[in-house]
Amino acid sequence: MATAFGRKLCCDLIQTHFGDLVQKVVKELAYRGPLALQDIARFSGLNAAALKSSILVLVQHSCVQAFKVEHEGVGTAPARTSTSYVAISDNILHRMRFPKFLMVVREELGEEAESLVEGLLEHGRLTLEQIIQRTAAKAGKAEGQLAKEVKETFRSLVEAHFIERCPAAEPSLQPKDAQEPPKKVPRGAAKVRGPILDAQDAGAEVIQRILRAASASETERFQLPITMVTLSDPALANDLVDSAPTGQKRKHETLKMDSKTAAAVDEKEVLWRVNYEEFLRKLRHQTCVEMVKTRIDTGAAAILSAMLQVTRKQETSARQHYSVPLSMDAIVQAVRSSPEGQHMPLERIRGVVSQLAADGIGYLSRSGERAGPSDGGNSYAINMRNIIEARQKNEVEGIILQRFGRECCRIYRLLSIKGQLEQKQIGERAMAPKNVKELLYRLLKEQYVQVQEIAKTSEHIAIKSIFLWKVNHRAVLYRVLDDLYHAATNLCLRHGHEIQKEQEVLGLVDQLDATREAGPDAHVPHVTLTSTQQEQVRRISRITSILDASLLKLDDAILLFHDF
Repeated sequence: MATAFGRKLCCDLIQTHFGDLVQKVVKELAYRGPLALQDIARFSGLNAAALKSSILVLVQHSCVQAFKVEHEGVGTAPARTSTSYVAISDNILHRMRFPKFLMVVREELGEEAESLVEGLLEHGRLTLEQIIQRTAAKAGKAEGQLAKEVKETFRSLVEAHFIERCPAAEPSLQPKDAQEPPKKVPRGAAKVRGPILDAQDAGAEVIQRILRAASASETERFQLPITMVTLSDPALANDLVDSAPTGQKRKHETLKMDSKTAAAVDEKEVLWRVNYEEFLRKLRHQTCVEMVKTRIDTGAAAILSAMLQVTRKQETSARQHYSVPLSMDAIVQAVRSSPEGQHMPLERIRGVVSQLAADGIGYLSRSGERAGPSDGGNSYAINMRNIIEARQKNEVEGIILQRFGRECCRIYRLLSIKGQLEQKQIGERAMAPKNVKELLYRLLKEQYVQVQEIAKTSEHIAIKSIFLWKVNHRAVLYRVLDDLYHAATNLCLRHGHEIQKEQEVLGLVDQLDATREAGPDAHVPHVTLTSTQQEQVRRISRITSILDASLLKLDDAILLFHDF
């Protein structure tokens, strides 16, 4: 879990999507860590039926992962196995960026693929048979009419890694793997507000081990159902069966019957879900391209986009620091194959690549510099970590500029570049000699800068000590992320408050919609809205639209500081 506000945001999202009972379960798992079923019941106060239903909903939507811990027997006692549950905070936070995921699918594969992904996001996990049934019911047609089209769209989604087979339901861990590591607070982080990044949380490593144990291999995750794996030459297969001896024919028929059984299992029992990691990779690439476009120009963005497209399949993680190296010839071929760069001159491509690899920018790394002189420096790898860090730096400076003004922004930028400086040096170099002390203490209060005392005597007398000011970039990123979670939590609470306040008029709107859908001949009570109620509907519609748009915009920054 990220921060205190991150935990609260997760609980609010679950409450909005699934209700109060499910939210109680997530709250206990988020604040207490992995728990057994009886412990969740004891802390939450839910009865067995409500608790079981809540756990099933959370597992269905990949918000909670179950795992087994094998305990060795003591003395003559036999070994035993216990089942515990852990909340997956990242998957819960992904629920507020579903519109972004749908937009990515629509732009890449079309509206039919968007509809299938929407169904998986709505229901969490579905079999191929359930996906076909949902699509047919939504279109008002028979399943047989749409089965072929749905399977083709399904195939494209699997091949693009947008959907995957669900992981193991209850992976097994050794007792030492399930123990929580000692709590470690990053140096410079705010002690009163707690640890801020998931990587520094006490149970983060345990959660990662559980998820790694549950996940299948890359091949198994994206393995198509047997019914979609067609033979290269079906006619030849039939000829071989007809010409085979009687015993071999019987053996072939048995295998054919087994394949039919496996195909039925694939369609009716194998569950599929949305692969969040692929969507994060796509959004991360878009952020990198947008950063290059802002820093340089559209031509450089087109070249970087073409390189990212070519190296996508070799990426092993959504947070990979470097792409695979590409030679200049491969870069030119990739750019010429893209719509934006098909008419770009060769000199222009070479010039932009050299500019992106320059020391002052560093968005591309020469493979000779990274891997050794044997490469000759003729290949280039995308340094995605540098691009993301540059974008984060720009965002932080923008926040400081907006909150504290230009002088504070100059001081922060100066300390970021120079490292440690005394107050007098900061005043001279940042051109703010008069009020530099006040500005520094404003930044110190909000934890954007730190001060270190170097005592000349053992008594630590202030007048005889040197005070050095500096910026701890990791602590600043933690603080910014905490503030972003806080703002997102406030937006969710305001959204819920506005909906609750206008619950009566919204109920009338629902009745009016039901009347229109039923038709004029149906025996439904007639509902009308007064002018005051119509104004209330317009107001709540306008406010919720603004809040939703603000939350999506805020989520862009959360993605930048947490997921990228």
